[in-house]
Amino acid sequence: MLAALLVVLSWSSHGTLAALLWGVAAALAVCGVSLATVTVLARRGVLTDHHVSVKEHRRPVMIGTFILVAVFLMITLVFHGPVEIVGLLTATLAASAVVALVSPRWKISVHGMMMGGTAVILPVTWGPWGLLFIPVALAVCVSRRVLRAHTWSQLIAGSAYGVVFLGGIYALIAG
Repeated sequence: MLAALLVVLSWSSHGTLAALLWGVAAALAVCGVSLATVTVLARRGVLTDHHVSVKEHRRPVMIGTFILVAVFLMITLVFHGPVEIVGLLTATLAASAVVALVSPRWKISVHGMMMGGTAVILPVTWGPWGLLFIPVALAVCVSRRVLRAHTWSQLIAGSAYGVVFLGGIYALIAG
C-alpha cells in the first residue's frame, strides 16, 4: 500500500513527470528493496517466511526498513521532492518506530495500520473522493482476520494507530 501511495499521491497532486518519477523512485527504494531483501532472506532460510512470522526476526527487518525510509526521506528533503512523499515517509518513520518497539512482544497489525492511515490520507489529499477507500480498508482488515493472521484486537489497534499516527502526521505535513 505504501508503494502505491508514494506513486499515486505525488503524481495526482502535481500531475508532472517529475512527481511521478519521485513516487516511483521512492516506492522502489523503500518498498522494493525491503521486499526483495526479505524475500531473499526467506529463500535462503535466514527468515522462516516473507511474513517474518518469527518474533525474534522482526526487529532487524524493521530496523533495515527504517533506515531505508530515513535515507530516502533525507534525499527527498535535500532535493526538494514532493511534499506528499515527505509526509508519507515522515509518518511511516514515526509509526514504524513504535511498531518496532511493540511488535517483538505483540503482533500489532501493520496491514491495519496502513489501512487506517490510508483511510485518512486519501480524503486529506483528494477530498470526499478519498472516502471511497474506507470499504477497501475494512475488507483488507477483515481478510487479515479470516486468514487468521491477526486477532480483532491486533487489527483494531493497528487501524486506530494508523488513523492517528500515519494519517495525523501526513495531514500535518502535506494536508
